[in-house]
Amino acid sequence: MKIALVGATGAIGREIARHALQRGHALTVIVRDAGQLPAELSAATTVVAALDDPAALAAAVAGHDVLASAYGPRAGDEVGRIGAVLQQLADAARVAGVPRLVVVGGAGSLEVAPGVQLVDTPGFPAAYAPLARAHREAFRWLQTVADLDWTVVAPAAEIGPGPERGTARVQATALLTDAAGHSRISHADYAAAFVAELDAHAYPRQIITAAY
Repeated sequence: MKIALVGATGAIGREIARHALQRGHALTVIVRDAGQLPAELSAATTVVAALDDPAALAAAVAGHDVLASAYGPRAGDEVGRIGAVLQQLADAARVAGVPRLVVVGGAGSLEVAPGVQLVDTPGFPAAYAPLARAHREAFRWLQTVADLDWTVVAPAAEIGPGPERGTARVQATALLTDAAGHSRISHADYAAAFVAELDAHAYPRQIITAAY
């Protein structure tokens, strides 16, 4: 499979890129600065293109089977950029004729009860609420997109560094928790689930999540 990936220099994006290469995919990473790309991803094709340069972005993704995004706002960026970047990616996919768009989403968009999303629960951390709401607005916009085959892959409520266990579960729509009520996953296991969905194409036009 030919995969174009945005956000490969971030913690999640690096793991997605690593798993894609391990599975033998032809990977193109689209970056703002090629010097930030880890040496372990040297097998990938590197293209320098700004996300707000429509022509360059469309040219970078042309010829791929899927456009994947691990974009996340950097320090100082407005969280509202999440929605703007998603629309830029969708436009680039359309222009380039790339049929699929698979993106990292936010756990706050997952349901904890029918019609109740995690970000709307009383205990949701206030510090993360603006980012979670930005992800949700981006997801809501994507739900209106009918001309692309999209999937949102949301992490567990807690995601961070850690070993790859290979035991993550995947489901659509609702937050996954373990027997103790915790929702957790490592970057590595989340990335494995993300790339598995790229391979399987099991959840078109849905939001899914992965957790232990």
